Amino acid sequence: MSNEIDPDVEESFILDDSVDESAIDSDVIDSDVIDSDVIDSDVIDDEDIANEAAMLEEHETDDYTPEQRFLFFRAMPAWMISTFFHVIVILILGLISVSEPVRVVNVLTAAGAGEEGLDMEEFSIEQIDPGDVEEADDVVDEMVETEQEMEMVEPTAIESIEIAQVAVSMDMAADMAPVSATLQTLAATHGAPMSSRGAEMKRKLLRDYGGSEQSESAVGQALKWLSLHQMPNGAWTFHHNTVCRNRCGDPGEPNRWDANNAATSFALLPFLGAGQTHMSGEYRDRIRAGLLFLANNGKPGKQQGMPVLDLSEGSGNMYSHGLASITLCEAYAMTGDPALAAPAQASLNYIIYAQCRDGGWRYRPKHPEGGDTSVTGWQIMALKSGHMGHLVIPPTTIQGSMAFLDKVQSNNGSRYGYDKPTAGFRPSNTAIGLLCRMYTGWDKTHPGIIAGVKDVANKGVDKEDIYYDYYAAQVLRHYGGLEWDKFNVELRDWLVAVQSQKPGEKGSWHFPNSRANRGPREGGRLASTAFATMILEVYYRHMPLYADSAAEDDFPL
Repeated sequence: MSNEIDPDVEESFILDDSVDESAIDSDVIDSDVIDSDVIDSDVIDDEDIANEAAMLEEHETDDYTPEQRFLFFRAMPAWMISTFFHVIVILILGLISVSEPVRVVNVLTAAGAGEEGLDMEEFSIEQIDPGDVEEADDVVDEMVETEQEMEMVEPTAIESIEIAQVAVSMDMAADMAPVSATLQTLAATHGAPMSSRGAEMKRKLLRDYGGSEQSESAVGQALKWLSLHQMPNGAWTFHHNTVCRNRCGDPGEPNRWDANNAATSFALLPFLGAGQTHMSGEYRDRIRAGLLFLANNGKPGKQQGMPVLDLSEGSGNMYSHGLASITLCEAYAMTGDPALAAPAQASLNYIIYAQCRDGGWRYRPKHPEGGDTSVTGWQIMALKSGHMGHLVIPPTTIQGSMAFLDKVQSNNGSRYGYDKPTAGFRPSNTAIGLLCRMYTGWDKTHPGIIAGVKDVANKGVDKEDIYYDYYAAQVLRHYGGLEWDKFNVELRDWLVAVQSQKPGEKGSWHFPNSRANRGPREGGRLASTAFATMILEVYYRHMPLYADSAAEDDFPL
C-alpha cells in the first residue's frame, strides 16, 4: 500500500505505511557478615589449670547465693567470658533466616465496585499465562506487602522544541502523574468528567439526548460479541475469525493483522464508554487483561528526558498509539488506579514528543511533511482524555495543535482539509476539525462552529461512511438542538436495524461498502463494531460541552 494519501480520497483511520512499566526491584538485602573476634588466649600453665579444676570441684554441689554467683562470674577468666558471649551470638544468628529479596512488580488493581467496597488485588503482567486468559484471576492469590513506596514517575527537566509559529516547550510539572497518596483527592475530581458513565447519570443522559431501550440493548449485544473475540493473551485482533474459528467472517485486511494495539484499543473503548472498567462491571476481567496487554506491549524509553511509552506498531503507527493512549487515559480517569498513572502519562509524553513542527501529527513521529487531520484527531482525543484524568499536558502542545487547525481550516474555521485548506466540503476532516475545535476552546457561538455544524447537519447520516458518522455524531450531540435530534434518530435507528443477529455474528456490525474511508474495510468486523457501538454510546460517553451540566474543563492554554 502506498505511503502517500491521495488528498481527494478520504484517509484511513489506520496507518497506510506498512506497563509494562519497569518492575521496581527492592534493594537486595545483603546481611552483614559478622565476624567473631579472633581470640588469642594467653598461655595457661598446667598448675593454674589444676588449681582451677580443684576449686570448681570443691564447690560443685554448693548452693550459691546471688552474691556468690556474681563473684563466680567475676572470677571467670576474660577469655572464657569472651568465648561464651561469641558462641551465644553465633547461635542467635544461626536462628535468623534472611528472606529472599522482594520484587515489587507493575500491577493493575482489580476490584469489584459493589456495595462492599473495593477488594484490592494485585496482578503481575509477567505472571499472566498467555495460554489462558480466563485463569488470570488465579495467578496471584496474595497481596505483596512492602514498606517501600512506589514512585510512579520521576520529575524531569525537559528541553524545549519549536512548533510552527508557537514557541513550544516541553516543561512538565514537578510530578509527572499523581501518586497513590493523592487518590482521595483525585476520586472527587475524577467524578465530574466521567460521571456520565455511571448508572444513574447514564439513564438521565440517555433520556435527555435521545437514546432508547433498543440502542442500549444493541450496545449490550455488541459488548458480548467483543468479549467473545478476545485472544488468550488479552489482546484483540483484526483477524478476529481466528479466535471464533470462523463462526463469523469479515476479518480486516491482512496487512492490518499485526496492529494488535489498535485492535485491542478499539475493543476496549466501547467497554469503557459503557461504564465498565477493570475494577467493576461484568467484563472487568476482560478489560484488565486487555489493559495489561497494552501496558506490556508498549515500548518504554526516554525522549528528551521524558519517560515515554511508544504504542505505535508496523501497520498502525501513530493511529495505533493515539487509540491506545486514549484507552489507557480513559481507564485511568475512570478509576484513578495508580498502576495506570505511569503508562498513561508516558503514552501522552510520546504524543508530546512526536508532534510535528506545524503542530499536528502524522503517521510517524515528527513527520517532515507535517501533520494530517485524521491522525491529529486521535492524538487530541488522547490529550483530552489525559486532561480529564488530571495528567500533565503542556499548554504549548495544545497551542501547537490549534496552530495546525488554523493551517488546514477554511471558511473561517467551518471546514477542514486533510493537510491543507480545501475549498470544498470534506465531511470526515471537517467533523474531526470541528470536534477538535470544541475541545480546544471554541464555544457554541463561534461563527466557525455555527457554519460547520450547519454543513454537517445538512449532509446528515452517511450509511457508507461510519468513520464520518462517528465524528459527526459527537459534533452534533455536543451542539444539540434540532440538528442533533434529526441526525440522531436516523443514525440510531439505522444502526439498531442493521446489527447482525446471525449465529456467531450476533451483536456485531460490518460495513463492507464504505465508500469514502477505507477504515472499516481494513479493520473488518471488529473495527465496524467498535465504531457503531461508540456511536450508540454517544449520549453518555462524555458530558455535553455546551450544556449547563457540562463538566469537561477546557485545556489549560
